[in-house]
Amino acid sequence: MFNFPKLNSSSLALIIGNLVPIIGVLFFEWQLFPLILLYWIENVVIGIFNAFKMLSCSGSESVLQRIFMIMFFSAHYGMFCFGHGTFVVDLFGGGLDSIPVALQIIFQNSLQLAVIALVVTHGFSFLKNYLVGGEFREMSVSEVMFSPYKRIIVLHVFIIFAGMILQTLGVTQIGLIVLAIVKIVADLMAHKIEHKKK
Repeated sequence: MFNFPKLNSSSLALIIGNLVPIIGVLFFEWQLFPLILLYWIENVVIGIFNAFKMLSCSGSESVLQRIFMIMFFSAHYGMFCFGHGTFVVDLFGGGLDSIPVALQIIFQNSLQLAVIALVVTHGFSFLKNYLVGGEFREMSVSEVMFSPYKRIIVLHVFIIFAGMILQTLGVTQIGLIVLAIVKIVADLMAHKIEHKKK
């Protein structure tokens, strides 16, 4: 008999947060670009919480060293997200000329609830796993600083590749739902690896 893997509360929160885009596709006619833009916004949310992780982890760095490293991470990660966002806008934005203009899509497509869901789910994981679960004791500031990149690069190479396939074959509601479901699976796998000690 097949047994599904046991999901902890932060994994369940991640799934619930990722169900919001599926609801958007099914009931609010979200299209490909709003969906991929939402996944890009998640990178920004992850970066913000990663800065809090750097601030609160139990590294041996002094306060000044820690502040400098947080500033360096914010600048480097910010440029990384800007470059990634510009690429997403150019590839999927249909003629939009900047990220600020693209962000208007949030309000035009009522994505605010989905953005809030991202903040809540990542915030819950930060509190449960990192602070209460004690992960902050296990990592240095430098380890925390580089931790988001691998997940984001792997996940978004897939998302962009899948988005290009959908654009080529024709964007359908079923295709968007499949994209969102596969993203949930990828998120769960990344979440399990990140918190494998928990």
